[in-house]
Amino acid sequence: MKLLFTDATGTLEITTLLGFLDVDIPYENLKAKVITATNDVINLIGKETYDLAILEYEKEEVDEQNLDFIFAVRNPIAIQSYRKYAPHNDLAHTNAGRLARLEDNQKSPFQWQVDKDNEALERSYYEALDDLIKYLDANIDSWKETKQYTATHNLFIKTASDFDDFFPIGNSRLLFLKLAPGLRRCENQEIKARLGKDLFDGLKEDPTTNEDLVYKVKEASVYFSLAWAMRRLSVQLFPEGVLQGYKSDRIYGKASKAAENNEAYQVAAYFEIDYRNTLLEIEQMVTVLNRETNTIVEPIQFKPNTNNKFLSL
Repeated sequence: MKLLFTDATGTLEITTLLGFLDVDIPYENLKAKVITATNDVINLIGKETYDLAILEYEKEEVDEQNLDFIFAVRNPIAIQSYRKYAPHNDLAHTNAGRLARLEDNQKSPFQWQVDKDNEALERSYYEALDDLIKYLDANIDSWKETKQYTATHNLFIKTASDFDDFFPIGNSRLLFLKLAPGLRRCENQEIKARLGKDLFDGLKEDPTTNEDLVYKVKEASVYFSLAWAMRRLSVQLFPEGVLQGYKSDRIYGKASKAAENNEAYQVAAYFEIDYRNTLLEIEQMVTVLNRETNTIVEPIQFKPNTNNKFLSL
Protein backbone atom coordinates (compact mmCIF):
# COMPACT_ATOMS: atom_id res chain seq x y z
CA MET A 1 0.00 0.00 0.00
CA LYS A 2 1.31 3.44 -0.96
CA LEU A 3 1.48 6.04 1.80
CA LEU A 4 1.22 9.83 1.83
CA PHE A 5 4.54 9.99 3.68
CA THR A 6 8.01 8.88 2.58
CA ASP A 7 10.78 7.31 4.64
CA ALA A 8 13.11 10.20 3.79
CA THR A 9 10.74 13.06 4.68
CA GLY A 10 8.16 11.41 6.95
CA THR A 11 9.47 12.93 10.19
CA LEU A 12 9.40 16.47 8.78
CA GLU A 13 5.97 15.95 7.21
CA ILE A 14 4.40 14.66 10.42
CA THR A 15 5.96 17.26 12.72
CA THR A 16 4.82 19.96 10.28
CA LEU A 17 1.27 18.66 10.47
CA LEU A 18 1.38 18.19 14.25
CA GLY A 19 2.81 21.47 15.38
CA PHE A 20 2.45 20.57 19.06
CA LEU A 21 5.23 17.96 18.85
CA ASP A 22 8.36 19.52 20.33
CA VAL A 23 10.67 16.63 19.47
CA ASP A 24 11.47 14.82 16.23
CA ILE A 25 10.15 11.29 16.44
CA PRO A 26 11.89 9.07 13.88
CA TYR A 27 9.47 8.21 11.09
CA GLU A 28 10.46 4.54 11.21
CA ASN A 29 9.03 4.45 14.75
CA LEU A 30 5.69 5.79 13.51
CA LYS A 31 5.42 3.98 10.18
CA ALA A 32 3.49 0.95 11.44
CA LYS A 33 0.92 3.28 13.03
CA VAL A 34 0.77 5.35 9.82
CA ILE A 35 -0.21 2.20 7.91
CA THR A 36 -2.96 1.42 10.42
CA ALA A 37 -4.24 5.01 10.40
CA THR A 38 -4.19 5.06 6.60
CA ASN A 39 -6.37 1.95 6.50
CA ASP A 40 -8.82 3.69 8.87
CA VAL A 41 -9.11 6.64 6.47
CA ILE A 42 -9.48 4.34 3.45
CA ASN A 43 -12.33 2.56 5.20
CA LEU A 44 -14.07 5.93 5.58
CA ILE A 45 -13.52 7.51 2.15
CA GLY A 46 -12.87 4.48 -0.06
CA LYS A 47 -9.70 3.38 -1.83
CA GLU A 48 -10.61 5.18 -5.08
CA THR A 49 -10.66 8.56 -3.35
CA TYR A 50 -7.50 7.79 -1.37
CA ASP A 51 -5.69 6.80 -4.59
CA LEU A 52 -6.51 10.23 -6.04
CA ALA A 53 -4.54 11.78 -3.17
CA ILE A 54 -1.65 9.39 -3.85
CA LEU A 55 -1.58 10.44 -7.52
CA GLU A 56 -1.31 14.10 -6.50
CA TYR A 57 1.29 13.39 -3.81
CA GLU A 58 3.55 11.61 -6.30
CA LYS A 59 3.54 14.49 -8.80
CA GLU A 60 6.71 16.56 -9.03
CA GLU A 61 4.68 19.77 -8.97
CA VAL A 62 1.37 20.06 -7.14
CA ASP A 63 -0.91 23.10 -7.47
CA GLU A 64 -2.27 24.85 -4.39
CA GLN A 65 -5.72 23.27 -4.50
CA ASN A 66 -4.30 19.77 -4.65
CA LEU A 67 -1.95 20.61 -1.79
CA ASP A 68 -5.10 21.32 0.21
CA PHE A 69 -6.46 17.92 -0.87
CA ILE A 70 -3.28 16.13 0.24
CA PHE A 71 -3.34 18.02 3.55
CA ALA A 72 -6.98 17.09 4.16
CA VAL A 73 -6.19 13.38 3.75
CA ARG A 74 -2.83 13.38 5.55
CA ASN A 75 -3.86 15.42 8.59
CA PRO A 76 -6.17 12.81 10.23
CA ILE A 77 -3.66 10.08 9.35
CA ALA A 78 -0.89 11.95 11.16
CA ILE A 79 -3.03 12.62 14.25
CA GLN A 80 -4.25 9.03 14.48
CA SER A 81 -0.71 7.70 13.96
CA TYR A 82 0.56 9.70 16.93
CA ARG A 83 -2.51 8.77 19.04
CA LYS A 84 -1.70 5.11 18.54
CA TYR A 85 2.04 5.58 19.06
CA ALA A 86 2.05 7.85 22.13
CA PRO A 87 0.88 5.31 24.77
CA HIS A 88 3.72 2.96 23.82
CA ASN A 89 6.25 5.77 23.88
CA ASP A 90 5.20 6.93 27.35
CA LEU A 91 6.95 3.90 28.81
CA ALA A 92 10.37 2.40 28.19
CA HIS A 93 10.08 -1.27 27.24
CA THR A 94 13.22 -2.89 28.64
CA ASN A 95 14.57 -6.30 29.68
CA ALA A 96 13.60 -5.32 33.20
CA GLY A 97 10.01 -4.72 32.14
CA ARG A 98 8.16 -1.50 31.43
CA LEU A 99 9.65 1.56 33.09
CA ALA A 100 8.54 5.19 33.22
CA ARG A 101 10.56 7.48 30.99
CA LEU A 102 12.01 10.40 32.99
CA GLU A 103 14.58 12.71 31.44
CA ASP A 104 16.53 15.42 33.25
CA ASN A 105 14.43 18.46 34.19
CA GLN A 106 11.24 16.57 33.37
CA LYS A 107 8.60 14.87 35.46
CA SER A 108 5.82 12.50 34.62
CA PRO A 109 2.40 14.15 34.08
CA PHE A 110 -0.51 13.46 36.37
CA GLN A 111 -2.96 10.88 35.07
CA TRP A 112 -5.69 13.50 34.61
CA GLN A 113 -3.32 15.45 32.31
CA VAL A 114 -2.72 12.35 30.20
CA ASP A 115 -6.46 11.69 30.06
CA LYS A 116 -7.19 15.26 28.99
CA ASP A 117 -4.55 15.11 26.27
CA ASN A 118 -5.87 11.76 25.02
CA GLU A 119 -9.38 13.24 24.80
CA ALA A 120 -8.05 16.31 22.97
CA LEU A 121 -6.16 14.14 20.47
CA GLU A 122 -9.24 11.99 19.86
CA ARG A 123 -11.41 15.05 19.30
CA SER A 124 -8.79 16.56 16.97
CA TYR A 125 -8.76 13.33 14.97
CA TYR A 126 -12.53 13.36 14.50
CA GLU A 127 -12.47 17.05 13.60
CA ALA A 128 -9.76 16.37 10.98
CA LEU A 129 -11.86 13.55 9.51
CA ASP A 130 -14.87 15.87 9.42
CA ASP A 131 -12.80 18.52 7.61
CA LEU A 132 -11.68 15.84 5.14
CA ILE A 133 -15.24 14.76 4.32
CA LYS A 134 -16.39 18.37 3.91
CA TYR A 135 -13.44 19.02 1.59
CA LEU A 136 -14.36 16.00 -0.52
CA ASP A 137 -18.00 17.13 -0.63
CA ALA A 138 -16.99 20.55 -1.93
CA ASN A 139 -14.12 19.73 -4.28
CA ILE A 140 -13.89 16.11 -5.46
CA ASP A 141 -16.59 15.25 -7.99
CA SER A 142 -15.78 11.53 -8.11
CA TRP A 143 -16.33 11.30 -4.34
CA LYS A 144 -20.02 11.99 -4.93
CA GLU A 145 -20.28 8.77 -6.95
CA THR A 146 -18.89 6.53 -4.21
CA LYS A 147 -20.95 4.29 -1.98
CA GLN A 148 -19.49 6.11 1.04
CA TYR A 149 -21.06 9.39 -0.14
CA THR A 150 -24.40 7.96 -1.26
CA ALA A 151 -24.89 5.71 1.79
CA THR A 152 -27.55 7.99 3.30
CA HIS A 153 -29.34 9.14 0.17
CA ASN A 154 -32.08 6.53 0.48
CA LEU A 155 -32.95 7.55 4.04
CA PHE A 156 -35.58 10.04 5.21
CA ILE A 157 -32.75 11.93 6.98
CA LYS A 158 -30.34 12.45 4.09
CA THR A 159 -27.86 15.06 5.36
CA ALA A 160 -26.26 16.38 8.52
CA SER A 161 -28.28 19.55 8.03
CA ASP A 162 -31.49 17.47 8.11
CA PHE A 163 -30.30 15.91 11.36
CA ASP A 164 -29.54 19.34 12.85
CA ASP A 165 -33.20 20.30 12.40
CA PHE A 166 -34.03 17.86 15.23
CA PHE A 167 -30.83 17.61 17.27
CA PRO A 168 -27.68 19.74 16.80
CA ILE A 169 -24.56 17.85 15.73
CA GLY A 170 -22.81 20.95 14.39
CA ASN A 171 -23.47 19.89 10.77
CA SER A 172 -20.78 17.26 11.31
CA ARG A 173 -20.56 15.08 8.19
CA LEU A 174 -18.41 12.50 9.99
CA LEU A 175 -20.82 12.10 12.90
CA PHE A 176 -23.73 11.92 10.49
CA LEU A 177 -22.09 9.03 8.59
CA LYS A 178 -21.46 7.28 11.91
CA LEU A 179 -25.13 7.73 12.87
CA ALA A 180 -26.43 6.47 9.51
CA PRO A 181 -26.63 2.78 10.55
CA GLY A 182 -28.86 3.79 13.46
CA LEU A 183 -31.08 5.84 11.13
CA ARG A 184 -31.37 2.90 8.74
CA ARG A 185 -32.10 0.50 11.56
CA CYS A 186 -34.94 2.69 12.83
CA GLU A 187 -36.54 2.88 9.39
CA ASN A 188 -36.30 -0.87 8.79
CA GLN A 189 -37.24 -2.12 12.26
CA GLU A 190 -39.53 0.56 13.66
CA ILE A 191 -40.96 2.83 10.96
CA LYS A 192 -41.77 0.38 8.18
CA ALA A 193 -43.73 -1.91 10.54
CA ARG A 194 -45.91 1.00 11.70
CA LEU A 195 -46.52 2.59 8.30
CA GLY A 196 -46.95 -0.55 6.25
CA LYS A 197 -44.97 -1.19 3.08
CA ASP A 198 -47.20 0.76 0.68
CA LEU A 199 -47.27 3.94 2.79
CA PHE A 200 -43.57 3.62 3.64
CA ASP A 201 -42.56 3.28 -0.03
CA GLY A 202 -44.95 6.06 -1.05
CA LEU A 203 -43.45 8.54 1.41
CA LYS A 204 -39.94 7.59 0.31
CA GLU A 205 -40.88 8.31 -3.30
CA ASP A 206 -42.71 11.57 -2.56
CA PRO A 207 -42.38 12.94 1.01
CA THR A 208 -44.64 15.88 0.15
CA THR A 209 -47.73 13.62 0.12
CA ASN A 210 -47.82 13.77 3.93
CA GLU A 211 -45.22 16.20 5.26
CA ASP A 212 -46.49 16.05 8.86
CA LEU A 213 -46.02 12.28 9.00
CA VAL A 214 -42.61 12.48 7.33
CA TYR A 215 -41.56 15.08 9.92
CA LYS A 216 -42.43 12.66 12.73
CA VAL A 217 -40.65 9.80 10.94
CA LYS A 218 -37.50 11.94 10.74
CA GLU A 219 -37.81 12.94 14.40
CA ALA A 220 -38.15 9.32 15.54
CA SER A 221 -35.19 8.29 13.37
CA VAL A 222 -32.96 10.98 14.87
CA TYR A 223 -33.71 10.07 18.48
CA PHE A 224 -33.46 6.34 17.75
CA SER A 225 -30.04 6.80 16.13
CA LEU A 226 -28.79 8.84 19.10
CA ALA A 227 -29.94 6.17 21.56
CA TRP A 228 -28.26 3.58 19.35
CA ALA A 229 -25.05 5.64 19.09
CA MET A 230 -24.59 6.39 22.79
CA ARG A 231 -24.01 2.69 23.46
CA ARG A 232 -21.60 2.30 20.54
CA LEU A 233 -19.75 5.51 19.61
CA SER A 234 -17.22 7.67 21.42
CA VAL A 235 -18.62 10.84 22.98
CA GLN A 236 -15.63 12.67 21.48
CA LEU A 237 -17.31 12.33 18.08
CA PHE A 238 -19.93 14.86 19.17
CA PRO A 239 -19.08 18.58 18.91
CA GLU A 240 -18.07 20.08 22.24
CA GLY A 241 -21.03 21.27 24.27
CA VAL A 242 -23.60 19.15 22.40
CA LEU A 243 -23.80 16.56 25.18
CA GLN A 244 -22.98 18.73 28.19
CA GLY A 245 -25.19 16.64 30.41
CA TYR A 246 -23.24 13.54 29.46
CA LYS A 247 -19.61 14.61 29.71
CA SER A 248 -18.44 16.25 32.92
CA ASP A 249 -15.03 17.73 33.53
CA ARG A 250 -12.98 15.83 36.06
CA ILE A 251 -9.70 17.17 37.37
CA TYR A 252 -8.78 14.05 39.30
CA GLY A 253 -8.75 11.61 36.39
CA LYS A 254 -11.40 9.61 34.61
CA ALA A 255 -14.13 7.75 36.39
CA SER A 256 -14.19 3.99 36.30
CA LYS A 257 -15.20 2.22 33.10
CA ALA A 258 -18.35 0.96 34.74
CA ALA A 259 -19.37 4.50 35.64
CA GLU A 260 -18.71 5.67 32.05
CA ASN A 261 -20.88 2.90 30.70
CA ASN A 262 -23.65 3.78 33.15
CA GLU A 263 -23.57 7.41 31.97
CA ALA A 264 -23.78 6.35 28.34
CA TYR A 265 -26.76 4.11 29.01
CA GLN A 266 -28.49 6.83 31.03
CA VAL A 267 -28.21 9.31 28.14
CA ALA A 268 -29.33 6.60 25.70
CA ALA A 269 -32.39 6.04 27.89
CA TYR A 270 -33.40 9.72 27.57
CA PHE A 271 -33.17 9.53 23.79
CA GLU A 272 -35.09 6.25 23.86
CA ILE A 273 -37.96 7.92 25.73
CA ASP A 274 -38.05 10.62 23.04
CA TYR A 275 -38.14 8.22 20.11
CA ARG A 276 -40.74 5.94 21.73
CA ASN A 277 -43.00 8.93 22.39
CA THR A 278 -42.59 9.96 18.76
CA LEU A 279 -43.38 6.43 17.58
CA LEU A 280 -46.66 6.63 19.52
CA GLU A 281 -47.50 9.84 17.68
CA ILE A 282 -46.72 8.13 14.37
CA GLU A 283 -49.01 5.22 15.27
CA GLN A 284 -51.84 7.65 16.06
CA MET A 285 -51.33 9.52 12.80
CA VAL A 286 -51.28 6.30 10.78
CA THR A 287 -54.44 5.04 12.51
CA VAL A 288 -56.29 8.23 11.57
CA LEU A 289 -54.93 8.09 8.03
CA ASN A 290 -55.95 4.45 7.54
CA ARG A 291 -59.42 5.17 8.91
CA GLU A 292 -59.84 8.08 6.50
CA THR A 293 -58.72 6.01 3.50
CA ASN A 294 -60.32 2.73 4.60
CA THR A 295 -56.90 1.11 4.41
CA ILE A 296 -56.39 -2.27 6.04
CA VAL A 297 -52.81 -2.89 7.15
CA GLU A 298 -51.77 -6.51 7.44
CA PRO A 299 -50.57 -7.34 10.98
CA ILE A 300 -46.82 -7.76 11.37
CA GLN A 301 -45.86 -11.37 11.93
CA PHE A 302 -43.01 -11.84 14.38
CA LYS A 303 -40.79 -14.88 14.21
CA PRO A 304 -37.96 -16.03 16.46
CA ASN A 305 -34.46 -15.08 15.38
CA THR A 306 -32.36 -18.19 15.83
CA ASN A 307 -29.17 -16.13 16.07
CA ASN A 308 -30.09 -14.43 19.35
CA LYS A 309 -32.68 -14.30 22.10
CA PHE A 310 -34.66 -11.40 20.65
CA LEU A 311 -37.63 -11.35 18.28
CA SER A 312 -37.22 -10.03 14.78
CA LEU A 313 -39.47 -9.14 11.87
